[in-house]
Amino acid sequence: MFLKLTAIGLMTLGVGLAQAADGGEWKALFDQPARAGWVQCGPGAFKLENGVATATGGMGLWWFTNRMFTNLVLRGEFKQEQPTADSGVFVRFPNPGSDPWVAVRRGHEMEIGDPHPENPTWRTGSIYPFQASTNANTRPAGAWNEFELACDGHSYAVRMNGKLVTTWTDPKQRSAFGYIGLQNYNDGKTVRFRNLRVKELP
Repeated sequence: MFLKLTAIGLMTLGVGLAQAADGGEWKALFDQPARAGWVQCGPGAFKLENGVATATGGMGLWWFTNRMFTNLVLRGEFKQEQPTADSGVFVRFPNPGSDPWVAVRRGHEMEIGDPHPENPTWRTGSIYPFQASTNANTRPAGAWNEFELACDGHSYAVRMNGKLVTTWTDPKQRSAFGYIGLQNYNDGKTVRFRNLRVKELP
């Protein structure tokens, strides 16, 4: 499976920004009418203003209810206002109802947090809690970071600011399709998101 993951890293994740921006395959998730599909699950909230979604309180889940996805590439930007501000990007979880932990337990999460944590799977870019990123490759607090999360079959790859930092294949194959969501975390720190967009893979 490592060969397949390497192919994802070099091909799917290596597609140029100009090439990826062409055509109608990328779907913006913060634009109208997509923004109406976002719903808060659990405590806290997200506030979307001028294309920027800001997380407060928690621990909660802000999820895109319009549809489920199978194979996909998810791109976006995040900014940590403090160096270890905590959040996450979730994929492939079922309808959580009123329980935000459904996304943690039944989907998969790309971690946003400490670039130098005690536990390597807490590092930004990791598939928490299963596969640690090789490094966070994030910019200083207050700067925007570009991320890309690819899901193909049960294989996952993360690119952070243009660098491939994580590849992993889920040995338990627990989730092959589901919703997309963002985590708000009650650590008293702030994470913001913008330019979130998705592209389905064959």
